[in-house]
Amino acid sequence: MKLSKRLSAIDALVSQHQNIIWDCCCDHGYLGMVFLKRDAASKVIFVDIITRVMVDLEAQLTRNNKFRLKSNKKPDWQVLCQDVGTIELTEIEKQVVVIAGIGGELLLRLVQQIISNNSIERVQHVRFILCPVHHTYSLRSGLKKLGLGLVSEQIVYDNKRFYEVIEVSFNTNNEISSTGKKMWDFTQAEHGLYQRQLLSHYNKMLNKDEPYYQKVITDYQALTDS
Repeated sequence: MKLSKRLSAIDALVSQHQNIIWDCCCDHGYLGMVFLKRDAASKVIFVDIITRVMVDLEAQLTRNNKFRLKSNKKPDWQVLCQDVGTIELTEIEKQVVVIAGIGGELLLRLVQQIISNNSIERVQHVRFILCPVHHTYSLRSGLKKLGLGLVSEQIVYDNKRFYEVIEVSFNTNNEISSTGKKMWDFTQAEHGLYQRQLLSHYNKMLNKDEPYYQKVITDYQALTDS
């Protein structure tokens, strides 16, 4: 199963075996299936609120023999058709929550709900890998307010679109930047193109809330002003 560049970047961040991987907003479950196939976790839990998609995914997982591991052990998986914000974490360590393919504002609400609905003993063990389709500035600002710290961040150019893959947890003191300062490399032409696209977008938004969007523009311009 060949993953897109975006999903491959997420997959690469799970380099050590985990106890649980939560593949949230999993759509067709391609990423979680790769986790199963390479035995990336003791258990992979697929979560999405769309009933039809999850019924189809469960049927596919049930009949698919590709996921038998080298040890001939049957991998453990679960399909949950529910709001991602309501997932119940466990207190065991080495858990990863992957949320991708949705807007940054919705993604932030889901992370807020997960943190609110679970004890600190549970969320402190979790690493979040997030890949929104837009609204990354507001997402990053919100994650910082929640007290999360940055583990890693990167820009991925996939199928003529730019994505940010943001890895955060409560177990690091690295500050989250609203513009993702550590991920930019302006020796790469694609990064310059992405910055220009963001500035163009936010300039069009100025009439909606000029003070806010002017700050966003200034922050993105500052990446290259120095």
